[in-house]
Amino acid sequence: MQVIDFLPSGGFIPLTRDAWQLLLRYWKYFPLVAPLQLALPEFYPAGKTSYASIFNVPGKPGWIFMELFSPLTLLYTIYTNPERTGEIPKTHVWLTTLYCMHYLHRALLCPIRNPSMGPMNFIMVCAGVSFNIINGSAIGGWLGGYGSAAHVPAWQISIGSAMFVLGLWGNMYHEEILREIRRDDSFEKDAEKEGRVVMSNGRVYKIPEGGLFKWVWTPHYFCEWIEWSGYVIAGGGFVNFLPATLFVVNELATMLPRAIQQKRWYGNKFNKDVLPERKAAIPGVI
Repeated sequence: MQVIDFLPSGGFIPLTRDAWQLLLRYWKYFPLVAPLQLALPEFYPAGKTSYASIFNVPGKPGWIFMELFSPLTLLYTIYTNPERTGEIPKTHVWLTTLYCMHYLHRALLCPIRNPSMGPMNFIMVCAGVSFNIINGSAIGGWLGGYGSAAHVPAWQISIGSAMFVLGLWGNMYHEEILREIRRDDSFEKDAEKEGRVVMSNGRVYKIPEGGLFKWVWTPHYFCEWIEWSGYVIAGGGFVNFLPATLFVVNELATMLPRAIQQKRWYGNKFNKDVLPERKAAIPGVI
């Protein structure tokens, strides 16, 4: 009971304006994880780069558990905002809908539709839960009343929303290409010997083709960055919608090193003679 009483008095449950501002102040430093990830290029115990460990949990339930914290925290923070006295503005309802639309796909549809998912180390699950709680609280606080999109013109909301939907569609499209590879475990007799196919942990890996895979190894990452950049624009821009801006920056900080690691993984696993030349995540850049 003392712990439960302590949390509300700290201003985080529910999230007060002072606690929200404190959260944002320190959330700005999250990009410091990028050098750490780059310094540990072989350490990412999840998905295709997972390895055997007593701390592993099954991929699908681990992923669903981790990702659901984001929309649930956002909704809780919005509806328990201590300063909210009336209905949530329609623009904020729309932004909340977009956010939950993304996580309906990311947290539920994506893992459920995947034929298989590699195990996740419990460390990764804990890190993901922490990220999602902080991010959901930061954006939820803004949407719940600590920020405002009342002045954002309809044309800007429309452009930002279109970018969001386009990015979400691109993310889903390229993930489906990867999903089809997992579904099709057939390959030519000499493909593995020639380095065109990789067998790992009972799963078949092939070089993905189609869409933006022509230019980058992780187009689903690139599309997600477009998606959330559109979300920021719909909420008034990178200065007005600061929590969402930090989300984009923090996603880049953690996903770009992962994309570089993914490119390295393909380079190490496949025959160099059949490996296409592609950037890691951003076409023509990196």
